[in-house]
Amino acid sequence: MNARTSLSIALVLALAAAGAAHGQAKSGPKLYRWVDKQGKVHYDDALPPEAVNQARKEFNARNGNAVGEVERALTPEERAAQAAAAAAAVEAQKGAAEQKRLEDIMMASYETEMDMRRAYGERIGLLQTTIDSTDISIKSLNDNLASMLAQASDTELDNRRVLDERQKMIRDLHAEKMKQEALQRTRHADLVALNGEFARMLARYRELKAAAAAPTVAPSAPSG
Repeated sequence: MNARTSLSIALVLALAAAGAAHGQAKSGPKLYRWVDKQGKVHYDDALPPEAVNQARKEFNARNGNAVGEVERALTPEERAAQAAAAAAAVEAQKGAAEQKRLEDIMMASYETEMDMRRAYGERIGLLQTTIDSTDISIKSLNDNLASMLAQASDTELDNRRVLDERQKMIRDLHAEKMKQEALQRTRHADLVALNGEFARMLARYRELKAAAAAPTVAPSAPSG
């Protein structure tokens, strides 16, 4: 072994020893400080089982320097609340992203407010036309049903039996009337929702247009 090799080995061993000594000093004996449930402060070189989940500070037992701090463990209820808050934050972020996507589509779809009014006007007008047509249909069903019921009543008053075919026609007519009335209630609800959607979209459209048209204020240069 030559002198250069011996010197290199000695240098490596010295660095390794220094690193071990540094690590030992850093992770040497610890002193713990914690506060128990009664509010009493404790210092000890070992943690009792009841203090493991308590918040604490850790010190180097040799020189008293602080080497770490541990937060208390969360209760199951706190962990559940934390998880719920995190999930809500994720959902809120997704909702904001979806809202931004829809607004981008809206701004790209309608160049002017008149374009939006025209598009929604067509949808609202079509739904209103369907409602008006259904009103006429329901009135016709009511008139026919009233006429058939009156005929059936006259038949029974004459002590004659209403034919099975006529009874079936009355039941079918009544069922169709109920069906159309249910559909009409849904259409009226749809119309209210569509008008509400248009009002919200128009208000947001105006906000975004105003924001886009607002002049950008350049930051002022520092004086002096």
